[in-house]
Amino acid sequence: MPITNWREQVYNVIGSVLYNNPVRAVRFLVRNEAGELWDRSERPAPVRRLAETPVPEPRNCLRTVQFVHHVLIPPGGRHVEELHVHPDAEELVVITQGAGRMRIGEEDAPVEAGDVAYIPPGAEHELRNDSRELLGAFFINVPVGEGLRRLLADDPRQQGE
Repeated sequence: MPITNWREQVYNVIGSVLYNNPVRAVRFLVRNEAGELWDRSERPAPVRRLAETPVPEPRNCLRTVQFVHHVLIPPGGRHVEELHVHPDAEELVVITQGAGRMRIGEEDAPVEAGDVAYIPPGAEHELRNDSRELLGAFFINVPVGEGLRRLLADDPRQQGE
């Protein structure tokens, strides 16, 4: 039975991978200097990217969810280096402790422990900590549309089911 804890695979002050799908189906797009969206995986990362980090068995067991990550964002920090888009996934962000701000598309709103934010496919988003305490959150990323089709086509575990 795969049970994990955020402390098992912590990479830096803010992030840990709880579960990942070994098949990378969801794309991560960011804006370049000209404001155009490009695939973030095509350029070197400024920091370790949790979604691109392999995890050992049994925590690579996900089949239709792309990843479940836990973050503790320090004051003044954000969950990623830049605003980004998943054109082929929806995401839930569950705030577990502290308070901060969630940007989804053009909207920016305060969030606090107990809040759950829904990020639709194609919406630029980021979670920022504008408080003086740690901001904790779980990110649950689920492929939809073309992302789900890629996942089902590329995962040998899905064949014949």
